[in-house]
Amino acid sequence: MSDAPDRTYRDVRALWRGMKLLEVLAQIGWAKPSVLSAATGIDRSTVYRLIETLVSLGYVTRRSADGTVAMTRKVRRIAAGVRDDDVIVAIVGRHMAELVHEVKWPSDFARLSNGIITIEESTHRLSSVTFYRATIGQQRSMLRSALGLAILSVLTRDEIAMTIDIAAKTVRGNDINQRSIARAVRDIHRLGYASAIGKIDPNVSAIALPFRARQTVGAINIVFFRKVMSPQVAADRFLGHLQNCVNNIVSEIAQQGK
Repeated sequence: MSDAPDRTYRDVRALWRGMKLLEVLAQIGWAKPSVLSAATGIDRSTVYRLIETLVSLGYVTRRSADGTVAMTRKVRRIAAGVRDDDVIVAIVGRHMAELVHEVKWPSDFARLSNGIITIEESTHRLSSVTFYRATIGQQRSMLRSALGLAILSVLTRDEIAMTIDIAAKTVRGNDINQRSIARAVRDIHRLGYASAIGKIDPNVSAIALPFRARQTVGAINIVFFRKVMSPQVAADRFLGHLQNCVNNIVSEIAQQGK
């Protein structure tokens, strides 16, 4: 039986075994090489070599009294480098890839941070009917984009007031005010989704749904050619797929937080 799963590109066996060893140490703590060998299925001589390498790199320490080994704080420093933002974008990306496979049209994921809506993931590169190639990093208007409108629809009054205040100071020519937001949010709640027609690009329309998960307030859209269909038609065809995508994202992020 192979130590590593089959892949298109061959695994680096030693690296795979080393990481497996660390996973087991994380679960059981101080352990003898024989125990690690039995737990990982890696032969004992290889376990000894891996331990020597990990000790020399400072990731594992050995207790001379009984020969057991355990991970060091150096491993914790690596783990501390895993940001929630990176994990969330990775989760969103996986589910968006499934969405574009289902609906064919591309999507963007945007997040609200410091009063600014920024696209952090996109499936334009995965769609055969895309019209953009690079949207990641682009900012979107609160009231002129489906993404922005969707995010506004799940903000509290205090969050909206703070967003307006920040936008007034940081976004040139912003047209955000309480009255326009209230009107837009009423329309979104009535329809069940946010939409924009030719606001960012005259040839493009979009529908979007928001989500809140842990500290993230974001939205995912489906973007399509304006001449091909209206937002209402797009919603009739794709809103169920988009809702499933959002629900799955929220569920997985919640599981990550446990």
